[in-house]
Amino acid sequence: MKPELARIIEQPEMPSPPTVAVEILHRVDRPDVRIEELAEVISADPALAAKLIGYCNSPLTQTTRTISSLHQSVTLLGMRTLRLLSLSFSLMETRGKDGFPYEDFWRQSLGMGIAAKRLSKICGTDPDESFLMGLVYNIGVMGLGICYADEFGRRFPNKCLLNDVSVRIERDISGTDRYELGACLLSHWNFPESMVKTLEDRRYQIENSRCQFGCAERLSRLMLSTETDLRNVVDVRKEVCATYSLQEEQFDELFDGMLEDWRAYESLFNFEAIAFDSLRELEARAKRSMIEISINMERTIREMSQQHDELRQLAWIDGLTQLKNRTAYDNEVPKASEHYLRESQSFGLMIADIDHFKSFNDTFGHSAGDCILREVGNCLKRNLRKADQVYRFGGEEFVLLVSNCDFDSALRVGERLRTSIEDLRVGYDEYELCVTISMGICWVNQGQHNHFEDLFECADTCLFEAKRKGRNNCVAAMANGENAHVMVSPSSGKIPITLDALSTSPMQQV
Repeated sequence: MKPELARIIEQPEMPSPPTVAVEILHRVDRPDVRIEELAEVISADPALAAKLIGYCNSPLTQTTRTISSLHQSVTLLGMRTLRLLSLSFSLMETRGKDGFPYEDFWRQSLGMGIAAKRLSKICGTDPDESFLMGLVYNIGVMGLGICYADEFGRRFPNKCLLNDVSVRIERDISGTDRYELGACLLSHWNFPESMVKTLEDRRYQIENSRCQFGCAERLSRLMLSTETDLRNVVDVRKEVCATYSLQEEQFDELFDGMLEDWRAYESLFNFEAIAFDSLRELEARAKRSMIEISINMERTIREMSQQHDELRQLAWIDGLTQLKNRTAYDNEVPKASEHYLRESQSFGLMIADIDHFKSFNDTFGHSAGDCILREVGNCLKRNLRKADQVYRFGGEEFVLLVSNCDFDSALRVGERLRTSIEDLRVGYDEYELCVTISMGICWVNQGQHNHFEDLFECADTCLFEAKRKGRNNCVAAMANGENAHVMVSPSSGKIPITLDALSTSPMQQV
């Protein structure tokens, strides 16, 4: 025996079979053992005796008469079945130190025993031995789970040891695996050599699913799973049918037989009932579950999309003016410009800047500046078409994108916006403030190919020229450089009033 195995088996917390199971194992090795001797051993364990009587009265034996005593059970079962069943039932009381999920382990082991027994009819193996072998097939998991509870717990918190840990990881943690340790435990407990060899051989099988107990394990997990996954049903059916050359109807009959057996066993061991009565019902549940998942996913996607839109709204909207902000501009305007260029549409890119804005802030305070920004933003938006866009670019600067317009139309739009602002009166406290804007316009003819940075630079240059020429006017240029710096002066011809001579008396117009 390997030192690692000897060290594990000798640990005081290692589980051992109940006394009655040890006694049964000891006696069945004797060729002259009598059935009365086994009955005497079993009678010392009332719980085991009750389980055997219950088994005899279940559909599993198909007996037509009521069995009311251990003697009747012994007579009905016979020596061979009695020793295998009594050993199986007593083993399910095996426990070690606290902390290991014994109930879940034995529930899954019972499911595997049931599946292995049903498969024995197809494989040509002994049904009762298959049941017992299925029951102890993963007994090494219990040993590892108890002796290395802390190590497994750190790596796999809230995980079921039986399903979620690979053999490679078991070897990495303990120096052995469930099958090698299981074989040693069975040998140590004097189990039949054929069962020990089954686990020893399993260590070297590459395709676990191709053996009887590999398929039994998959079937058991499907039967006891709390998750109704239709893909899992399809995969297990396909695998078992391919392994044993079964038709789907034969697989369905096999699985429904497992469910019948489980219902007979669950009352003997007080295990939780399975929530479905047939494979057809399981598939129906799985389909409903998939539909519910699909509906929930669609609902979640809609909610996430709505939340995304709301977040984008918050991220792309200027809190003061409620116009789109610089982030929205950076995401939308370059793409829109590229689209217009690809589609050979003419458009205008405009930059509007509030004249003398710093003076308003310095004179009346930032609250007045905020009022001006809000009113100017609203005015610009009111005087644009729905298809056009206005952005608060930053500070007192706004950027506008006007589509499907020729050069003269772009100038008219700019002038209309300028005069609308010029006519605007911003009420603040006791004052009525007059505001003007300067505007630079870059017009792009259809079919032209310009980099967006060049278009913005063109509009910005026009804005600078409008400021230089006295403010409160529009200066436009074509993107190709023609008609550069065409200036539209205020219709009044007057130079805009500045704040240089401002008086702070009530209702003063500025």
